Amino acid sequence: MSSPSPYAILGIARTATLAEIKVAYRKAARESHPDLGGSAEKFKQVQQAYQLLSSEQSRANYDRSFQSPDAASSASRTAGPTRPERSYDQRVRSNTAQPKSQLPVQFVPPLEDALFTELSAKQSKLQVHGQPRKRGLFTSRSRLAREEATISLLQRNVLPVLPAARLVNGLHAPGGGHFDHVLIAGYRMAVIGTMTLPEGYYMFDGQVLRHGNKMTQPPALQIAGMQRAFMQMNVVPYTLVLTGRDNPHEPVIEYGRKGAPALAGSPNVLNAAGLVRELKLFLGSGPQPNLVDREVLARLLAGMY
Repeated sequence: MSSPSPYAILGIARTATLAEIKVAYRKAARESHPDLGGSAEKFKQVQQAYQLLSSEQSRANYDRSFQSPDAASSASRTAGPTRPERSYDQRVRSNTAQPKSQLPVQFVPPLEDALFTELSAKQSKLQVHGQPRKRGLFTSRSRLAREEATISLLQRNVLPVLPAARLVNGLHAPGGGHFDHVLIAGYRMAVIGTMTLPEGYYMFDGQVLRHGNKMTQPPALQIAGMQRAFMQMNVVPYTLVLTGRDNPHEPVIEYGRKGAPALAGSPNVLNAAGLVRELKLFLGSGPQPNLVDREVLARLLAGMY
């Protein structure tokens, strides 16, 4: 039984435009994402189909290799013997055979693709984009200090472990507001907010942090708009709690029975050590963590304020 064509995988006609391919890809990626009930194999097929069809050259090569038998026979008589073209399914298998941890950084579209002009190759290779910025006429120095500390933490402890990760700082949130930091790797996206609390022991019940008789509510990170804007990504919010001291294990945050963080549950509220651990696990275990989606990165950079 022959494997489905990339057109069939995305559910589009062979005459589909690039815009139609992108729309179909985002829908198919969302439906097949392993984090959202899909299968890893199907998700890989969707990625491979989009990579092949989004490039004008690779799409033309594919279409030529799958022309009618009569035309192919005629072409072979005219041109002489050539190396057999690998099937689409063979290309998928060869590109996913290595363990994820050993795969080099992959860029989609490729850096040499001259048709992709939204983001330069130089920008694509940078791991950190943007910096803490003022918001309006008045700016909180403490907020800027928190954001700078977060960037430093991620640069030291997360980015070296995930070479394909890209950190974008200071974004407009879809629907209004701001996001301090967005970290992507492959097809997972972490939206990170920050807050400062005194050292000590805190209990998180899924809504508020309790410290003795005092209660503090973490900032709400409204990611629904981000998820709609980037349907191919699995978007998860994280709140980093800092103390102003260089101790990654403070404050101590325990979770109540209803407050344990989960991908689809309550917010992830963590100290520095906990955030580093969870980001490595979340981003590093996702589908194709070695991949830089240049289209996603370009759209994030366009949202910086």
